[in-house]
Amino acid sequence: MKALEEGIRQRIERLRLNLLEKSRGFMPRIDRPRPISLEEIDGLREINVSGGKCAVIEKDIDDYVEAVDLRSAARKLLGAVQHDPVLVFLDLETTGFSSTPLFLAGTVFEQDGMMRSLQYLARDYSEEKVLLGLLDELMGRFDTCVTFNGKSFDMPYIRDRAEYHGVSLAASPHQYDLLHVARRRWKGRLPDCRLVTLEAHVLGRRRIGDVPGREVPCIYHDFVHTKDARRLRGVLRHNMLDCISMAQLFISLAEAVKC
Repeated sequence: MKALEEGIRQRIERLRLNLLEKSRGFMPRIDRPRPISLEEIDGLREINVSGGKCAVIEKDIDDYVEAVDLRSAARKLLGAVQHDPVLVFLDLETTGFSSTPLFLAGTVFEQDGMMRSLQYLARDYSEEKVLLGLLDELMGRFDTCVTFNGKSFDMPYIRDRAEYHGVSLAASPHQYDLLHVARRRWKGRLPDCRLVTLEAHVLGRRRIGDVPGREVPCIYHDFVHTKDARRLRGVLRHNMLDCISMAQLFISLAEAVKC
């Protein structure tokens, strides 16, 4: 009986292997997506300074935010009297919550009557110091820096990383934290005051195909090791959309203010 069972098992195994061998010719070939380099990303260029270099990505975003609306909102929310406030929207992408490298600083601001997005990107860990210096130089051009939870996260993070690298920060624009303002206005009326929630309930839109924030550090570490920018491109888009949403939310807050 045992010999019969063993013979059946062997015949079944030979049949399985025979079928597997025949099926190999019919299996579709799976092509891996082609890696892309940073140089293929629109608007990206290298910037060189005395201390080193990093990448910068610049784009026109007039289709998303209009300068005239932003100036009007700034006058309402910031109470300017003698001149229009010169403001910048800032969002960071980091490799952790503290004491880890900052690799991307995204900004949105008006320049020559046009709305611009400018992102500083450290292409590897060694370029973080240059990024910090360039960001501080840019911040010095503005009266007000608008962030989302920047008082608790972005600004302390910049200071900590600057101290780590021995970078002296000179810029000190006024801080306007949209998260605090949003909580005062919508706490208890919305499920929460996360940026994605405000986009859905206040701005009336939802992102499609966005990179989850929790995946950002791993995507960057992977890019540093492989130099394949396919997934990093999604992080750049995520960061730019965060800045654009802040600008649009700033305008929406001003529109809700009674004259």
